[in-house]
Amino acid sequence: MMKRISVALFVVVAIAAAAALTAAPLTEGKVLSVDATSVTISIEGVAASWIKKSAPVKFKDGGVGKIVEISEEGVKPVVITVKTKKALDVKAGAAISFEKGKAMSGC
Repeated sequence: MMKRISVALFVVVAIAAAAALTAAPLTEGKVLSVDATSVTISIEGVAASWIKKSAPVKFKDGGVGKIVEISEEGVKPVVITVKTKKALDVKAGAAISFEKGKAMSGC
């Protein structure tokens, strides 16, 4: 019985460790502009592969949103516009960190 618990615990820890290692790093950017419902961000460095139109976004500060515009392929730096309810909490010119969010469902 104790051996089964140990094996199960090992499997859970191994899965959690693998998930942590495969988690994508935060994407860094600079806020170019802000309006009441969206934030336009210039991405520093290489844009992550998940950055596409309609992709969900989770900001480091806890806000969430959805990419509604993205600059044309090949344009550097990549510029995205994210629709978010917390847009007015962000300041133009500020550094910003974000990652892929969870898909949002609803109407």
